[in-house]
Amino acid sequence: MAKTLRIFVVTLAVIGLAGCTLFPARAPQALTVHDFGPLRAHTPTRDMPPVIVRVQAVSWLSGTTIHYRLLYRDPTAVHVYAQNRWIAPPASLLKARIRWRLGMGSVFAARPSAPIERLVIVLSRFDQDFTTPHRAFVRLDATARLYDGASARVLAQKTVDLKRRCAPDAQGAVMGLSRLARQASAAFARLVTHHAR
Repeated sequence: MAKTLRIFVVTLAVIGLAGCTLFPARAPQALTVHDFGPLRAHTPTRDMPPVIVRVQAVSWLSGTTIHYRLLYRDPTAVHVYAQNRWIAPPASLLKARIRWRLGMGSVFAARPSAPIERLVIVLSRFDQDFTTPHRAFVRLDATARLYDGASARVLAQKTVDLKRRCAPDAQGAVMGLSRLARQASAAFARLVTHHAR
């Protein structure tokens, strides 16, 4: 009986060792980087004053991490997705999107002698909120001011506070925040174009 038990234990040990070599540990997931999506064909706005675009962000949005909060469990804790990042800080991506919407390649050629205006945007929120484990929203808050280049007088300003429901995961955060960024960039570009008319 003891000999049979010993053979059984040895057999289990051999099988366990074989299992370790036959089924290697799962490789760590690769880091995925994201932007706001491809730029589609766009007709630049004509007869606009030259504009310098600056987008700033609060300090916690200065990196490339994607933030989320679990409001149902700990609303003051800010978390980041481990395997997903922005390819550049959100402020930089938003600036590129606004410049594209304004058709910056032809802006200076349109009215080269006009005073250069400045569009200054402060991004204060760009994250995902979970209200339950299965329900999430993305948020984007930002304020824009258009300044006269010569006098530094505020010509126009606009605040956006955008929110939309998204899938409760990293992909949902990326897709939802990208849509909000495109919506905000359109609103800020209109701020410039409406003032130019």
